[in-house]
Amino acid sequence: MGSPFERASWSGIPFYALRELRRRFRDVVVIDTPRIDKALRRTSSLSRLGLLVLREPIVTAAFARHLNRRLEAIQADVVISIGADYKVAYIDPQWRVIHVADGLFAPIINYYPRYRRLSARTRRTGDKVQAHLIGREQPIAVTSTWAAWSAAEAYGVPVSRFKVAPIGANLDTDPGMGALRPNSGPLRLLFVGYDWRRKGGDIVAAAFNILRTRLPNAELHIVGCDPAEVRGVPGVVIHGPLSKAEPGQSETLSDSFREANFLFMPSREEAYGLVYCEACAYGLPPVARDTGGVGTIIRHRWNGLLLDTEADAQAYADEIAAIWSDGARYAAMQTAAREAFETHLNWTAWGAEIEALVRPPPIVGEG
Repeated sequence: MGSPFERASWSGIPFYALRELRRRFRDVVVIDTPRIDKALRRTSSLSRLGLLVLREPIVTAAFARHLNRRLEAIQADVVISIGADYKVAYIDPQWRVIHVADGLFAPIINYYPRYRRLSARTRRTGDKVQAHLIGREQPIAVTSTWAAWSAAEAYGVPVSRFKVAPIGANLDTDPGMGALRPNSGPLRLLFVGYDWRRKGGDIVAAAFNILRTRLPNAELHIVGCDPAEVRGVPGVVIHGPLSKAEPGQSETLSDSFREANFLFMPSREEAYGLVYCEACAYGLPPVARDTGGVGTIIRHRWNGLLLDTEADAQAYADEIAAIWSDGARYAAMQTAAREAFETHLNWTAWGAEIEALVRPPPIVGEG
């Protein structure tokens, strides 16, 4: 899904996945299709009319022909698909495929509101592509337990059909834990997201107002967007979009993570949530809604706060204030956040899971 040579493609996931695969395997060949990908991206607006061109038979067949030719030329040992089910579903069965995704077709289109207008035909076509890939009986690595269970339910297969392999924080260098943040000074909340409403910005704003009545010097820093509803609100600092590719902006973003006390982004829909992994890399406890795959990243009151889908702004404010007022609990949560990053929310851990699928252990015979 998108070029692995472009950091902006699919939140940088193909880029960092390729970097990790090249670190583990000597001979990695990228089959990139930038021109056709660009053309297909132009059709994305048709989803409002109920159509997803990506999974149309003419498109999947064209990708299969192209990939078969390339795979035959290089004699690939294994094909690793990063979110590209529509490209690999119909390639020749001789090629072993490991597919990586944050969710499969049916669960994703039934989860995100933007897909509600999809036609019945588009849904059937997409399901056919996905079911065909599942039927290959080759590894499918998903980023969360939600992705595994929702796919198993949607396609009537055992949950064991899917390998849960969380992807990591998209960071060029490990920021390190640094010194523990004290629970003194102003409480500083950090929101990082482009879609203010989908990422729960209205809840953030309301909870911040509640917290300001208790902690008048509290601050809310916003990265990624410029929401009109909080412009000029005392204590709110809007940084706008910050690019990791621009050194100055990247440094500002890094400083925002280091100087914050909580990452606060209670998304309404979130198939995974890379920014929570990035927060954990800084030892910054994330605060989120228990939706989609977020529960694979955050364990409530251990490495962050994970509230149920019905929680209101008051509930978030109360949970944040309770941790902030207890220095020992806040310090332990920071340490746990960093531990979560070090153990499983990093690309090295993901790479180990994929390598185990590529190179399964030999079967030991009896005797």
